[in-house]
This record gives sequence, structure tokens and C-alpha cells, in this order.
Amino acid sequence: MHRLRNLLAKLPEAERDRVRAAYWKILDEATSIQDGEQGMRALIGKLTDSGYHAAAACLADDLPALLVHLKYPLRHRRKWRSTNLLERSLGEVRRRTKVIGRFPGETSCLSLCWAVLDLIITQSTRVVFTDLERQALRHLADSHPTPSAEGVVAA
Repeated sequence: MHRLRNLLAKLPEAERDRVRAAYWKILDEATSIQDGEQGMRALIGKLTDSGYHAAAACLADDLPALLVHLKYPLRHRRKWRSTNLLERSLGEVRRRTKVIGRFPGETSCLSLCWAVLDLIITQSTRVVFTDLERQALRHLADSHPTPSAEGVVAA
């Protein structure tokens, strides 16, 4: 949503509805990241051809992050494509860690953060996974390397 707001702010009023509709249509109809990227690149090209270079650059900036939700199960994509879930989760982590002040160790901090994120994602949003979706998510997690413990810093 923030990316779309930034994009629309760089367009004249008359173009905003058309570009907004094209943006959501691309994300709604994309069946894969490659499909979404192809559609977004076409929209970037149209914006550039129309002379809206700042808007095109805004959309092109960090395009993979904009499309990452397309990796996940189809029925969850609409909920996960927004940053609202992330913002709410981080706000809840901040609220709960503020009262603790200082953690005895990195593990306790990470445990609390994980528990809060798990609670927000699974219960607050009522996201339910089928066995097939769980298997696909495990495959997705296994295909990405896990960050080393050296890169994690305690709060």
C-alpha cells in the first residue's frame, strides 16, 4: 500500500485511477513472481513512455520486495501483500518488549518476538493452512538459507 501511495503521488490526478486499477489487476492476476514481474515491468514501461519517469522509478525500485507475497498460497496473498500485518506485528512486539526493558539474553528476546509474531499471524488474521500449504511453505523455507547466528543482534 505504501508503494502504491508513493507511486500515485508522482502522477497527475487524471492518471491515478487508471494506474491504481492496472497495479491491482497485475497483482490480482499474477500466478507467480515471474508473471507479476512481467506485468509490473510492462506498467513501468507504460509510465516511462507516458513521461512519468519518477513514477516509473518509484515502481521499479525494489520490485522483488513488492512481489514477494506471490510465493505464498493463493488464498493468503491478498492479506499478505499489504504491510499492515507486518506493521501490526511489529507494533505488538514493541508493546510487549517495552515493559520488559532488558532481556537476560538473545534467546529470550527472540522467543518472545517469535511467539508474538506467531500469535498475530495465525490467530489475529485467522490464517489457516491446509496440509498441502504447510508442505509448500516448508519447501519454500528449506530452499532459502537461514541467516547465521552472528548476524542476529539482541535488543
